[in-house]
Amino acid sequence: MEWLEELNRPTSAELKQSMIEKPSDFSGSTYPTDISTIRITGDPSFIESVAGLFIWIVEMEDYSRRVEINLQRTEDRETGDQTENYALYLSVAERGGS
Repeated sequence: MEWLEELNRPTSAELKQSMIEKPSDFSGSTYPTDISTIRITGDPSFIESVAGLFIWIVEMEDYSRRVEINLQRTEDRETGDQTENYALYLSVAERGGS
């Protein structure tokens, strides 16, 4: 975690330049792509606490890009049953398309 402590807070311009937006016509899994996505998993208390740290992503929304937020309950991999935990996904996508 030492490397994290040595980082400076990025400017809004640096944040916008560093993100790779999801194309407006994109479909399918985002895992193997260069698209910038944040995934957070945990219990509801953790998700609510950490989600507030990403207000700067929501503030990036403008006429050319939109912020996608997806919150869903996680499943147990072995049983397929829903757990009490959640996954929060944040990404930035191009506006446009059909």
